[in-house]
Amino acid sequence: MPAMRTKEFLELLPDLLRQQLPEDLADFQVAHRITSLTKFYYNQPSFHYEVWIQKRRKEVEVGLHFESDPDSNLEQLDLLREKADQIHGSLGDEVELHEWDRGWTRAHESLELDPLDDDFLVEISFRLSAMIQTLEPILRGES
Repeated sequence: MPAMRTKEFLELLPDLLRQQLPEDLADFQVAHRITSLTKFYYNQPSFHYEVWIQKRRKEVEVGLHFESDPDSNLEQLDLLREKADQIHGSLGDEVELHEWDRGWTRAHESLELDPLDDDFLVEISFRLSAMIQTLEPILRGES
């Protein structure tokens, strides 16, 4: 399978992701298509899921970012930390829950960057789908 460009890889991701999510989670919006990352959000663009391809570091970050005001960001992080056992049980211990840059917080994991082909696209979409299906119910107070 030929490798694709980063832009193409990220443009194919939303449709594949929608196919994997239950109907109530498939209505996300796509924002900030930048050459190396794509963001997915439900209500607030400042709280978004992100796939960030970092070629220099040979990594792909898959995560949920809280990039609002510091108090709101910490409140969301604390909510996830309360469910850390459930999150790690579902997604694995590789998922980190922590404070980040500029008062932002996040739940994320870094994966080794494989060639950007169909197989890796499916792998990344499954990781993000699992993350959304685990974290979004917690944020919505359903879990």
